[in-house]
Amino acid sequence: MKKSDKIYCANCLHCKEFTHVSPLTGVRERRIRCAAGQWTTPSGNEKTYSLHTALIRRKEECAHYDSMGEDDLPEFVKTLRDTLPVERIFENPPRSQRKSA
Repeated sequence: MKKSDKIYCANCLHCKEFTHVSPLTGVRERRIRCAAGQWTTPSGNEKTYSLHTALIRRKEECAHYDSMGEDDLPEFVKTLRDTLPVERIFENPPRSQRKSA
């Protein structure tokens, strides 16, 4: 990796995908987070991002970066760009879990 290249967080072992469920509505969304705690708000809370933004998350350097493979990085980025959703995707909860009014 060249020094001028930014690190793709999506290529890091600590970049984890999870399903966030809204406690109010039960709506689900696939999101990503940094298991090493590198994505935080100014107040120190954990920051998560929608899955479709995974390739936007890049850093100049990261003390916790643990590459999942630099040799095939261009192919990995291309595959990820082709397979990531282009926008946020929300899923409604199953009918049995919806609250009735």
